[in-house]
Amino acid sequence: MLDVHAPEHPISGARDFFVHLFTITVGLLIALGLENAAEALHHRHQRKEAEANIRRELQSNEDLLVKSAPYVIAERVSLLELIGAMESVSAGNKVPVLDGIKVEFSEQNIPDAAWMTAGGTGVLSFMDYGEVQRFADAYKQQNMLQTEEEQALNDYLEFSPILQTHGKDLTPALANEALPIMRRALAHVSGMLAIGEGTKASYNDALK
Repeated sequence: MLDVHAPEHPISGARDFFVHLFTITVGLLIALGLENAAEALHHRHQRKEAEANIRRELQSNEDLLVKSAPYVIAERVSLLELIGAMESVSAGNKVPVLDGIKVEFSEQNIPDAAWMTAGGTGVLSFMDYGEVQRFADAYKQQNMLQTEEEQALNDYLEFSPILQTHGKDLTPALANEALPIMRRALAHVSGMLAIGEGTKASYNDALK
């Protein structure tokens, strides 16, 4: 807030008036310049902090994907084995031994707090447009991966009770009930692997 004070003595003529006006104008310009400079420095600090936070988050998320990839591959292999066993039961064959087939799915929460905070506070407007676009593409891919993962989890939650409840008492009818859900889960897990590769590529592009 800028304060403009009245002159300490009466203005005695046009010369005094213009000198006083000039003094006020210069003072206001200096004050506004200092205020704008301080605001620019603050925005620069916010931008650098937000960029650093986003880059750390993306790097951490990339490391998470690399570590989790072998588990997703193993889940896909288990699903293929399980689908083969269910197809055998569906065809009227003897119920195979399912104990050796792992039926498990671990969901990974991929953080986006740094990106959401930067967007919510308006700091993205202070960043370079090209950089923001690369960040946005990475988080878009990440969101697609998270959605695919949630769908796969829902599939697991849908067919797992059939196996847990009936086990060795599986019938062709129950196998036929479970098979479409398992195949859908396989599609989602396969999608996770494909989208995961695209997400890692977008991370690398954003972190250049």
